[in-house]
Amino acid sequence: MNRNKNIAGIVLSGGKSSRMGTEKGLVDWNGKALIEYSIGCFKELCNIIVISSNNHSYDDFGLQIIADEIKDCGPIGGIYSCMKAIQADYYLVISCDVPKVPSQLFADLLKNIHDADVIYARDEFGKKQPLVAIYKSSCRDIIERELRKGNYKMMKLLQLFRSKEFPISDQLNYYSEGMLSNVNSPDELKNL
Repeated sequence: MNRNKNIAGIVLSGGKSSRMGTEKGLVDWNGKALIEYSIGCFKELCNIIVISSNNHSYDDFGLQIIADEIKDCGPIGGIYSCMKAIQADYYLVISCDVPKVPSQLFADLLKNIHDADVIYARDEFGKKQPLVAIYKSSCRDIIERELRKGNYKMMKLLQLFRSKEFPISDQLNYYSEGMLSNVNSPDELKNL
């Protein structure tokens, strides 16, 4: 990791948690709140970690909570609001509901971003994971433009950047099955 770069971690926890039935990031898994795994993923890599949320339930974690500047536009709005609130060269982004993501994955993303604007994980099944990703500061203006136009789709956003995929496979020494699995319901939590 380049210590000369300013690296911010954004933990997205602004969803409605409707399928979970309660604030998703605070749900317990193996003795810790889900969000704690995401925060822990960034501890060794980031100069600052913030939580993107419109809910003050996360105040006890001692991190800055950044509310959406533009309401009801999904994760793209949370990323934008955090990018606007804190200055950094790189923004590591993770949602609060992927507790098995290891910090080594983000270390690898940092090592491989090079001349791309965005680098994101691609799971074993070929699914792009734009919420397990790194966005350079140069992305902010494009994200703002798309928000102002009402374009809130993350996959569409990836097409506007010089994007790079980082494939997840059992060739990685930190690989574990389902390490990018997210949890949206109590049943999914039980099966994690």
